[in-house]
Amino acid sequence: MKKHLIFIALCIWSCMSVSAQEKPQYYKDVRFGVGVRGPLGSAPEWGSSEILSLSYAHYNLHGIGIRTGVEFMPQNMKVDSYFGIPVAFSIRTRPYSFKESLAIGVESAAYGAVRDVYYGYGPSASSVVGDFLIGLFNRMEFFAGLTPGYIAGKNTPVRTSYSGNNTTVRTMLVQNRFSLTADAGLSMSLPIWRFNLGFVPAVHYYLTKNYRDIRQTVSVVSDSDVSTVVSDTPVRFQFSVLGALSFSF
Repeated sequence: MKKHLIFIALCIWSCMSVSAQEKPQYYKDVRFGVGVRGPLGSAPEWGSSEILSLSYAHYNLHGIGIRTGVEFMPQNMKVDSYFGIPVAFSIRTRPYSFKESLAIGVESAAYGAVRDVYYGYGPSASSVVGDFLIGLFNRMEFFAGLTPGYIAGKNTPVRTSYSGNNTTVRTMLVQNRFSLTADAGLSMSLPIWRFNLGFVPAVHYYLTKNYRDIRQTVSVVSDSDVSTVVSDTPVRFQFSVLGALSFSF
């Protein structure tokens, strides 16, 4: 059975394999993205919020360029209305046609199936589909830069929880309304004519002091014995994932 699977996978690989072909280069693109962004580390309880992004990029012959635009969050850390203007240095890989991308996806799935058989695992549908998608979304873009932003909302979210004799009140305070984050991430996309469909994971680090997660825990030991512990933790790291659609020209 294993030999048959290896034979079938190699046949698919040989039939679908294509050589790199010249494809028209486009040096500019406009990208719209929508996704979620939330904290990492000490404040995951504040949840993830929606983020909208619109950006423009310009590249040279070697795929090196600049991407800038605007981003908006109705809420960030449960505080209303965040605006940002990201500016990033970007490097992207060579373009592939849709036919080439499909062939690369099949090659990736076939290689994964052969690998699983070689190591004694039966190829599962999830692993085959996963390998196929990794090969299919083969246009890569790596970026790093800065995002100056502004927190417009003035609300102060409060969360209260109870555990036995303990009452914990958590407050999200905004220390400064102007923010500056250092950002790094990548884009993986599938080209369809001049359009590119993909997803964009990224990490963000606040260089400025903006969000503070204040936790106050009151413990009632007896009628005459009450203790209070207060912690003040700045929110530094956030992670975002966007689904994106871009148009190249």
